[in-house]
Amino acid sequence: MKELQLTHVALLGARIDLFKRYGIRTRGELPRCCIVPRGSGPLADLYPEERYARLAAQLPLWVHNIVTDSEFPQRERLMMALRRFEGELRDHRDDEVVSAVLSAGFRDQPLDPLDLPDALPMRQRCELLMQLDVWLAAYRELENDLVGNLCEVAAELDRWMASSDRLSQARSA
Repeated sequence: MKELQLTHVALLGARIDLFKRYGIRTRGELPRCCIVPRGSGPLADLYPEERYARLAAQLPLWVHNIVTDSEFPQRERLMMALRRFEGELRDHRDDEVVSAVLSAGFRDQPLDPLDLPDALPMRQRCELLMQLDVWLAAYRELENDLVGNLCEVAAELDRWMASSDRLSQARSA
């Protein structure tokens, strides 16, 4: 996990709101087991555009699962995309937007530069939007690689989620 610390902070800490529906409010509360994303129906049954949109919206959950589960489908292939993103974050950690995302993530405060909150002061919003290029390029590359690869293995993901559901139920019983 240490090798992907900045990725974890940027994609889980700064997107912690996505985990609240699973009873998780901080990165420290994230379980060492998988979190099966809630959705309607199997991924393999969705049209390609719907599948991509669902996986992209749940990206932090998938990142957590890829990192957490050594048996995750196509894990090594997916880890390459995460390592590239980690490298981009390390290389550009002094960038205004990357720095803001990491700072928010360390404090478990939501900050998605591609969906800035309305409550963000206009001055800070403008500063972030003017500096968005580095973050946008790195995030879009990660999203395209990760979500594209996940879409290709949708049937495997459906089987993984079904087995993860059974494992989660067995642990809690």
